[in-house]
Amino acid sequence: MYSKILYPTDFSKNAEKALGYVKQLKSAGTVEVVITHIVEKRKILEYEQVRQQMEASTEGTIDLEDAEKLLLEQVYPKLQKIEKELVSLGIKASILVEQGVASQQICTAAKQVAADLIVLGYTGESLLKGYFMGSTVRHVVELSPVSVLVVK
Repeated sequence: MYSKILYPTDFSKNAEKALGYVKQLKSAGTVEVVITHIVEKRKILEYEQVRQQMEASTEGTIDLEDAEKLLLEQVYPKLQKIEKELVSLGIKASILVEQGVASQQICTAAKQVAADLIVLGYTGESLLKGYFMGSTVRHVVELSPVSVLVVK
């Protein structure tokens, strides 16, 4: 039914929980998973790894390009770990890292890789907060060209 899944991750506990569902979908016919991580340039300086590097810097600052490189150096090993987990279960897996607005890039990636389903974690924020603050999950559900499984 869902032979190809797009699994966006931000490495949070909610994304980890969603990965559990991705693994379970193997018994429902899933043969391939595309693991994706979206780097949002507008949020790059909020990443913990980048902040720590800024604090360690002698000037207390870090170039945006250097921050992006640092972030990607730390992201790929995490993505590769997930990829290995899936492969060990007999699921074909690949990695896709994109830049841009997360919700838009997730939907674009779903089209690009011809995914049948997107599986992503949800923080459980209130509907009111999601309405006013914006929510990646809400936007993915609204914009997605394919079915979306939201794991709370």
